[in-house]
This record gives sequence, C-alpha cells and structure tokens, in this order.
Amino acid sequence: MGNSNESPLIFLVVDHHHDSRYLLVKCLLRKFTNAIVQEAQDGDAAIEMARRGDIAAIVTHRTREYIGTELVEKLRAANAQVPIVMVSGIERSGPALAAGADRFLLYDEWLRVGTVVKDLISTPRLPNVVSLRIPLPKEQKPEQN
Repeated sequence: MGNSNESPLIFLVVDHHHDSRYLLVKCLLRKFTNAIVQEAQDGDAAIEMARRGDIAAIVTHRTREYIGTELVEKLRAANAQVPIVMVSGIERSGPALAAGADRFLLYDEWLRVGTVVKDLISTPRLPNVVSLRIPLPKEQKPEQN
C-alpha cells in the first residue's frame, strides 16, 4: 500500500464462528500483508471496536447476539464512515445494503473479500442516499413545434 512509514491498516472481522473468521482474516492478510486484523465474536465488543476511528474496514457476518443485518445497523450507528462488508451463506444483499453495509458477499465468495475491501477503501465512502428527484408530469413541459 505504499512506503514503510505509513501506519498499517486496521481491519475488524466479526463472526461468531471461529473457522469462518479465520478464513476471512487469512484473505485480508493475503491482500494486505502489513495489516492488523482485529477479531470479534461478540457483537457488543465489535460495536465498541467500531467506535474507534482507526478501523479501515469491517467485514462482518453475525454474532450470537445479533443477526447479520441487525449487527450491520449497530456497527453503522457506531461508525458512520467505515466501509462495511457483510457476508452470509444466504443471499441478503438487499437487506444488508439497507442496513448500512457498503457491499455484500456470499460466504462462498470469501476469496474475493480482500479485493472487495481494497476497492472500498481506495474510493471515498458515499453514504447510501435515496434519490428524491421527482419527474415533472408531461403536461407541465412546454411543447416544441
């Protein structure tokens, strides 16, 4: 990611299942060799860690206390700026993005997590915004002859 004077990136990986967490951590460290990857299996500990401003990205599944989308909402409330990738064994991209995740990956795509995180942190995070643009009815537009 640059010269050796830069601080290492810090990632947070959240999952109640040890083996799943291990796979996600390994993939992140393959893409970001000098990164620090913090792990949490407890939802409240993860939320507390997310409040810190030095987390570069969060990759989360679920914990015993919270289902994935509920955890994403709480992580997003704790840190509005950090990129969040939610992973699940079940297709939940719509609910994940609605809850505040920036990306969703199925667990069988776990090998892509490093690339997805790299893409997320190399572009500024834009908040999820719903367009409120209302088209004008046709009768209000002047006719051109």
